[in-house]
Amino acid sequence: MSNKFCDSHTQKSTLLTTPQVDFSSLGNLRILVVDDNIDCLYLLTVIFEDYEAQVKTCRSVDEAIEAIEEWKPDVLISDICMEGKDGYSLIRSIRLKEALNGGFLPALALTGYAYPLIRTKALDAGFQQLLLKPFDTDQLLVEVAKLTQLRYSPTNKQTFFINSVPVIENYKKVLINTKTIVDCHCIN
Repeated sequence: MSNKFCDSHTQKSTLLTTPQVDFSSLGNLRILVVDDNIDCLYLLTVIFEDYEAQVKTCRSVDEAIEAIEEWKPDVLISDICMEGKDGYSLIRSIRLKEALNGGFLPALALTGYAYPLIRTKALDAGFQQLLLKPFDTDQLLVEVAKLTQLRYSPTNKQTFFINSVPVIENYKKVLINTKTIVDCHCIN
């Protein structure tokens, strides 16, 4: 016996689907990881080296600033809560330097603290994305791949499907007084 409801709803879901991400884009990527937790540094190193990325780790903000100047990473992953200077002071320092000298270093914040305004605070400080610890490895890889696209193209295009109709979203990031403004246009 056929189920008329199921038979009539065989099309794709009307929910947005996540765009496919090519993880080969992580090969030879230079990722700077900043965290005062050695275990977290080790875990992130293993994850990204498995995808042939180059990883440099730092345990403090001062060490990270020095590494950025010398090593020129493609992406920054930083814990927010560290002893001494925190991840917010690191990203503000980076964005201030970029405002003066140009350049752009995409940054992802990691934190074990989940309070209501943490994402807003991290984005306002200058991070492009925030993940909570413990994080999902696949989600981390997807977010870093997206950050890589931001660094190497002035406009980031992603295709989503709504009711089986492709929708392209164009994102353009602009720095104004060390704040990131996102301009989003949807094209059908």
